[in-house]
Amino acid sequence: MNILYLCDEYPPGPHGGIGTYVQLIARQMVKLGHKVTVAGLYSRGYGGADEFEDNGVKVFRYRWGIDGRWFENRQSLSVRIVNRVLLDAGITQQDIKKSLAIYQEKLEHIVASGQIDIIEMPDYIDYIRFCSSYIPFPELSVPVVVKLNGSITYFSAEAGKQVAPHVLKMEQHILTSAAAVSSASAYTAAKSADYLSYNKPIGVLYNGIDTNIAIESNAAHNDKQVVFTGSLVQKKGVFQLAKAWNMVVKEIPDARLLILGKGPVDKVAAFLQTYAKSSITFKGHVNKDELYTCLAHSAVAVFPSYAEAFALAPLEAMACGTAVINSNRTSGPELIDDGVNGLLVDPDDVEQLASAIINLLNEPEKRQQLALTGNEKVKQCFDIDIVARQTLQFYQEVLANG
Repeated sequence: MNILYLCDEYPPGPHGGIGTYVQLIARQMVKLGHKVTVAGLYSRGYGGADEFEDNGVKVFRYRWGIDGRWFENRQSLSVRIVNRVLLDAGITQQDIKKSLAIYQEKLEHIVASGQIDIIEMPDYIDYIRFCSSYIPFPELSVPVVVKLNGSITYFSAEAGKQVAPHVLKMEQHILTSAAAVSSASAYTAAKSADYLSYNKPIGVLYNGIDTNIAIESNAAHNDKQVVFTGSLVQKKGVFQLAKAWNMVVKEIPDARLLILGKGPVDKVAAFLQTYAKSSITFKGHVNKDELYTCLAHSAVAVFPSYAEAFALAPLEAMACGTAVINSNRTSGPELIDDGVNGLLVDPDDVEQLASAIINLLNEPEKRQQLALTGNEKVKQCFDIDIVARQTLQFYQEVLANG
C-alpha cells in the first residue's frame, strides 16, 4: 500500500504527540513493506530541511509564503513583533490562503507520482490557530482518513474555554470531508464527536510506542526516586504534583523527584515548601536516551494530567519497567487498569496523589508487581507493530467500502 501522512510537526524539530505518533507509525509501515510519504505545511520559523528521508520514510516540509531563517528564533522579541504585525494587518491570513492552494497542488503531485492509495491526517492542523476567519482545508483526490489526537476545539472544550466559531467550523469540515475517522482513545472519540457535532462511527486505534527500549545501565536504580515527564503546564498536573510532594517529603525525607520537561520552573517551585525544594531536580528537556534511563532507574513515574487525547508518557514508563501512577481523567482508564498494572488518581485530590506515591515507595513488592504487569500490558496492547497492523486493517476496510 502507498500511504501519505499529513503532519506539520514531523521530527526533528519542535513537535508534540502527533509528530511522535506519525514518525513511529510511518517508520513501522515501511518495516511492514509499505511505501510511506509524509508531507506537511509548516508554520513560519519552523526551520529544518525541506526534504529528507527518515528510515525509509520520504518527508516533505512545505512552507508558508512569508518565511525564512530569520523567523526561526520564534521566541525573540523582534520575531514576535513582526508576526503580530503581519497577523493584525491580515497579511498572515492572505499568506495562509495562498500557501494552502500551493500545498494542495504539491499534495496532488505526490498523490499522482507516488500512486497514493490513502491519506491520513490529524484533526489538529497547525495553520488553523493563526486564522482570523474561515479557511477550509483543501479536499484531495484520494480517500482521506482523520486520526483524532486532540483538536483545538477538543482541548478548548476540555479546559472549559470557548473556541472561535471559524475554528470550530474548520475542524468540523475536516471531519465531515473524511472518508473515515479514527481516534487515539475512546474518550477522545466520544468527546470530539460531541464537541464537533460528528455523528458517524469513529474507530478506536490507540497510538503505539516502540516497546523494545534499550536502557543504559550506568546509573544506579534509586528506590526512593520519583520521576515526572511532560511540559510544566497546569494541564499536565505538575502543579498538583508539587503540592503533593510536600506531603511525600514530610513522610519520606529521603525521597527524590526528577522533573523532566520544558516550562516555567519558578511556577512549579512556588507550590513547594522550603523543606521540599532541595529534594527536587529540574532537568529540563532531555533526549530520548536520557529520558528512558531516568525512567528505568526511578521507582515510580507520576502523570497526574488533566487533559490528554492519548498519553505516551505513562506508556514509555511502563515500557521501561517503572511502576506508574496515572491520572484517572480522559484516556487514563483506557491505558491503565487501576491496581493491576498501575494506579489511577484524581489530579484534584492532592492527598490521594501523595498517598499513592508514599505507598509505592514504601511497598517495594507491590511496586515491582505493578511495574511487571504494566510492562506486560504495554507490550501486548500498545506496541507500534500491533498498532500498525490494526491501522492497516482499518485502511483496507475504508478502501474496500469506498
